[in-house]
Parts: sequence; structure tokens; C-alpha cells
Amino acid sequence: MKMANSNYQGKWSFAATVAILTGSIATSSFGWSAAGTVKSGGTALSDVTVSVKNLTPTTSVVTNANGEFNLTVSGVELDLGRNLSFSARIVDRELLLQCPKDGPVELSLVDGSGRMLWSASTQAVQGVARSPLPSELRYGTAFLRVKHAEGISVQPITTGPDGFKIASHLAGARSLAVGSVLEFKKTGYNDTTYTMTAESQNGISVVMSAAGPSVTCPMPTTFKWKDYGKPVAAPQNGWASIKDFTHVFYNGMHYVHMTYYTTGWNAATIAPFANWADANAAKQTSSNTGVAPELMYFTPKKTWINSKQWCGGASFCWMEATDLNKPSSFALKGNLLTETITDDKKAPIDHTLICDDNKCYIFYADDNGRIYSGSMPKANFPGTFTGTKKILQDTQSRLFEAVQVYKIKGQKLYLMIVECMSPRYFRAFTATDLGGTWTPLANATTQAVPFAGKNNVTGGWSDDISHGDLVRSTYDEYREVDPCNLQLIYQGYKPPFSGDYGKIPYQLGLLTLVK
Repeated sequence: MKMANSNYQGKWSFAATVAILTGSIATSSFGWSAAGTVKSGGTALSDVTVSVKNLTPTTSVVTNANGEFNLTVSGVELDLGRNLSFSARIVDRELLLQCPKDGPVELSLVDGSGRMLWSASTQAVQGVARSPLPSELRYGTAFLRVKHAEGISVQPITTGPDGFKIASHLAGARSLAVGSVLEFKKTGYNDTTYTMTAESQNGISVVMSAAGPSVTCPMPTTFKWKDYGKPVAAPQNGWASIKDFTHVFYNGMHYVHMTYYTTGWNAATIAPFANWADANAAKQTSSNTGVAPELMYFTPKKTWINSKQWCGGASFCWMEATDLNKPSSFALKGNLLTETITDDKKAPIDHTLICDDNKCYIFYADDNGRIYSGSMPKANFPGTFTGTKKILQDTQSRLFEAVQVYKIKGQKLYLMIVECMSPRYFRAFTATDLGGTWTPLANATTQAVPFAGKNNVTGGWSDDISHGDLVRSTYDEYREVDPCNLQLIYQGYKPPFSGDYGKIPYQLGLLTLVK
């Protein structure tokens, strides 16, 4: 079937929400709201511009004298009064419409803010109209509008890792507000963001810091760390140890996921806390099965990814949730890695995930001197990685486990750290491309001169500087760290100890790079 015209209007930007559509409603309008207070140093900030990132047309308000804001996003208003019985299905990114009669058909996709994303013209022949759908659309939900001589039909349509789907109703699309980012701007203060966690929110509390001179720091050439001076958090609930930490700083709070040990290994979370001094008192809760978690927000899909080891019947699996404050809501979605290519049949262990603009990557170790990596198109992530390859090789003691990879802020540079032994310490490598060659970082290559280890830490309480995570400056898939302010959370223990590895009393530690 010949398509006369097609027009793609740009990247799919999600900003509003929807409700159930029925033929009995003449028109429906969809929207959401956010309200709260902006402060700095305990003082209310007036004249702060509050807007929604990537929303077209731009929607913004300014805070009043009490620092208060109330922002309402008006959604698209759709005429549903002439909703007809168009039957729609999608096969391999092609839209097939069963129409009440032959003739011209006008198609369009409209997001919740009313912006047209794509349009096309086609013909219905023998009751069927066909049109390919654009490949550039990002994950989410929009409205498919069908105009025909017999009337207008409106249908929700979604796209995700499994392609396009016709939705049966629109109630679930209210979650489009979830993940929308509010931006706060005021001259003399650092720009600040807040990510929506519900359809509409009141009582949002935002803290803005006074802006200093803009500084971009190069990657350090030498490494000396100062320890927090004691464990930041100890095991609770009668657990023998807490370890394998992953961390994000999100909406002004620290979130830590981890492994714990009793008579076996399992995953756990620490309740969100505002300052490191509050970590030890924060409640620790057992979560879903699996160990060695990795946590990040995947922007294209507007979802939190919690990936783990030894779950889902494979080496690594991933779980998803829209609300980081509800760790029990993470649902198992699939396996990240099912192939086993590790030398000597050593099990894949201690993975990490990171993306650039085009691809997402997995890195993992084998506890035997080798690091492996693989990639997939970002549009296909998350999914199962295949064709992973060995990218680094050394002795077991010099390349052991706990590989982590980060983007260096302000530079076209990536940093990899790998745990070595013994006692445990970290080496470091750099690359200009996630799929490129990894080069040992000078002055961060041995136990005597490590990236982070007993020999370059002052005020320490642990001989082991073991499995942890650099404190990221972003919580998204880019895993950015700021070389102006490097911190490393790690697992450590107070010696001496003798006994089973699982019962080593690992606790949460914190290092800060000495400038």
C-alpha cells in the first residue's frame, strides 16, 4: 500500500498524563501538577524559575516570597465525541488499521503535552490502511489519532524494548508524569533538578546551593584518600556482614543497595538518608533475591534498573521499578547475561552497566585475572548481552573482581576500577571510548601505589578497601563522576578476623580524595 506522505516531528518527549478514553466523553484533557518550597541554607528563595525539562511548549513558574511554587502541566485536549470502531494492530513496526470504509486516512502521534510527534497520510483499501511507524521514537506512551471520512478515533500507543503496542486503555499512562524532571534556576545559585516520583506531588522540598566559580578538574595523577575514620554503617538484624555496595544520590538523599550475609547471601537496602552521618541509624531491609546489585536510572525508559548477580537462572539479571522509594516494587524483567565464555570455566561475577549516547555496555570479572565486556544498541537496552569478549588479562591477584566503570565529568574519558588482592585494593584504567582500549592509569597500578588501598589511605580502620562504588555526580545511565570531588564507598572490616569468608564482618566505609 503506497503511503503518500510521512512527517516525523522530532524526538519523543514525555511530559503529561492521560485517563481512560470512552466514546461517551466529548472531550478529555490530561495534565499533572507539582508544588513545594525552594530554600538555600534554611532561607526561602524567591524568584526561582521552576520548569519541566524537555517539555514543549515550555511550562514554568517562579517561586513567591516564601519560596513556594505550584506548577501545573496542561495536557492535550482530545475530541473523543466521534470515536469510531477502528481496529488497530502493529506488526514489525507497521501499523495496520481495520477501517469502516475505504478512502484517505490521516494519522498522527501526539504526546500528552499536545506536541505532534509524527504524521502520515495513507489510503484504506479493502478495509485496511497500512503505515510504517517511525524508528526514532523513544520509549513511552502517546495518542494515535486516526482521521477518516467516517470520523476520528483516538487510541493510546506505547513503545518499549519489545516495540510498539496498542494499549487497551489509558489509565496506566498517568505514570508519564513519573520520571519527569523539574529544573530550578536562579542567578547566583547552582541549577538544581528534582525527578517526579508520582502523578502529582505536593510538599516537594528543594535545596539550592550558592554558585561558586565554574570549575572543571582534570583526572588526578596521584591518589591519596582520607577515611571517614570509622565505619559509616554496620550490619543490622543480626547479619554477619554488609558488602557489595552500589549508591546513587537522588532528590537530595543517599540510596544504598547491597549484599548481606547470615547463613547465605542475599540483597538488601539501606533506607534513604540525607547525610553520611545518618547512615548507621538508617534501617536496613532484606530485598529481592540476588547479590552484588548495581543501581541506575535509565533515562530513555524512565525507569530504575536494579541489576544483580545469581538471579533469574542466569549469571546476571535486571529488575525495574518506577519509584526508588519502594525497593520491594522492583520486578524481575529478564536476564542480562546467559553465555559463559570465562576462561577455565570460572563463573562471571561482579558486573556493572553503563551507557553512552548510542550504546549500553556490560563489564564483568571472573575472579581469575580477566575482565570481559559486551554492548548492545541503547534502543535495545535493557536486554540480554551476547558476544561479550575478554578485554583485560593479568594474574588473579592483580585483576580479581568488583569492576566498576564511570564517565569523567567534563572530559571524553572513562575510568575503570578493579579490585585486586591481598589485602584488597583497587587498580584503575582509562579509555576514551567504552568500547575502546583500556590503559592502566599511572600511579594507580599496584598494591604499593594503588588507586585506593591501605597504602594511600589516612585515618583508615580497615586493611581491605574492597567492593564498592565511586559516589556519582549523576544517577543516570552515564554514571558520571566529578574529579573535583571524588569519594568512594567500600566494604571493609576491623582486623583481626579468622573464619569463613561469608562471616568476615564487612561494614560500609567512605573515602574522600585529598586534593
